[in-house]
Amino acid sequence: MQKRVYLVKISFLLFLLVLITPSAAQEKCGLQVKEAPSVFGLKLGMNPKQAQSVFGKNLKLKIKKEGTFFQNFIEKKPPFFLSGTRAIYLRFFEVRLYQIEVFYEPQSERKTLEEFVGDLSAKFNLPSNFWITEYGKAALDCGEFSIVADNVLNPRVELTDKIIHARFEAAQKDKNK
Repeated sequence: MQKRVYLVKISFLLFLLVLITPSAAQEKCGLQVKEAPSVFGLKLGMNPKQAQSVFGKNLKLKIKKEGTFFQNFIEKKPPFFLSGTRAIYLRFFEVRLYQIEVFYEPQSERKTLEEFVGDLSAKFNLPSNFWITEYGKAALDCGEFSIVADNVLNPRVELTDKIIHARFEAAQKDKNK
C-alpha cells in the first residue's frame, strides 16, 4: 500500500513537471510593435516624412516608399540629437520604417555585452529577463518585433518590425525568381 501511494505521488509530480516545463520555456517578451522603443525619436512603422521630421534640417532622408537611409559620423560629428552615434541605418518597405540599426561610438571603458544589454533594457524600458545571448549577440524576441545587440567592434543595436521585414523578404524572393 505504501509503495502504491509513493508511486501515485511520483506520478503526480511528474505530471506537474510536464505541465509546467513547456510554459516556462515559452515565456517571452509580450510587447507589441506599437510598444517597441523609440530610438532617437524614431519609431518602427513611421513613414519617411515622419522620420524626416525627427531629423529636421540636419539630415536629408531621400526615400519615398522603400529603401535604405545610411549616414555615418566617422569624418564629422553627428547632429546633437544623434550624439554618441557612429552610424545609423533606416530601412523602409511599403512606406514604413521596419528596421533601425545604430552603431554607437565606443565608450572609453568598454562594456561587456551583458552590461550593454542591461543599459538597453533600462533605457528602452524592456524586460531584461527574456534576452537570449548566443555567439556574442544578444536577442530579445517580442513576437511582432525583435532587438539584436552586440558589442563586437562598436556597441550596436538593431530594432526590427518582424511582420514588415517578413513581407520585405518575401518580396525580395519573388523579385529574384
